[in-house]
Amino acid sequence: MDIQWSLVIFTVLTGLGGWLFFFVGLNVLLGKTDKGAFAGTVAALALAIVGGCASVTHLSHPDRMLVALQHPTSGIFTEAVLVGLLCITLVAFLVMLRRSIAGTPLKAVAIVGMALGVLMSFMAGQSYLMDAIAAWNTELLPLGYLGTAAAAGAAAYLVLIAAQKADESAVSFFGLMTLVAGAVSLVATVAYGAMAGAFAGSTALVYAGGAVLCGGVVPLVFGALVWKRPGNALVAGLVALAGALVGSCAFRCAMWLLGAGLYDFFGLI
Repeated sequence: MDIQWSLVIFTVLTGLGGWLFFFVGLNVLLGKTDKGAFAGTVAALALAIVGGCASVTHLSHPDRMLVALQHPTSGIFTEAVLVGLLCITLVAFLVMLRRSIAGTPLKAVAIVGMALGVLMSFMAGQSYLMDAIAAWNTELLPLGYLGTAAAAGAAAYLVLIAAQKADESAVSFFGLMTLVAGAVSLVATVAYGAMAGAFAGSTALVYAGGAVLCGGVVPLVFGALVWKRPGNALVAGLVALAGALVGSCAFRCAMWLLGAGLYDFFGLI
């Protein structure tokens, strides 16, 4: 099966945006730093919008997107709803920041956005589950989508607050969060690769190996470096982010290469 690059881009960007806001929201709840909230939310919103637009381009007839949305049980419908709800929530969050609305109302909106971001990354993988394709028919697949997106989002937020010169204690904490997210990504990608046979010498081996090393090991290691030595956070964070993004793409490419059969949204591809 050919790699569907538009869908790879869609899930990488929306996953990154959703998890970037997750860490923006986490900081709002914990109050680690006053840096990164507005810029991080704007970036997350832009990623969600651009990623959503990319999802339409995989259709041979993009004008038929509305036809796909008439099927509430389809993956396209679920993903479109989640992206739309996340964008609305992010806009509301930005308005509240601009109007200096803080406290419980801001935290409530942050929690909603965090939940949507996590759910969106999981459902992006969940929508591929089907009996006809054995390598896709496992809950380890959406967990891999979630894990790789989490690592990218954590690294992105780390870079953002490091660039804005947040306190070293806050930078160190989000270095730890990058380490944890990298560990989750590592476990999820190894588990899915082993189950799907990606490490058995197939063409997908290179991509699966890239997902494990770049998407898991790199953010884990460089997150740990920032945790212990926050003074080098910007460079280490950029390396972690680059690795996480490469790993996210590699994981999704491996999935497509492991697929066997035709993936067809109502005959629209």
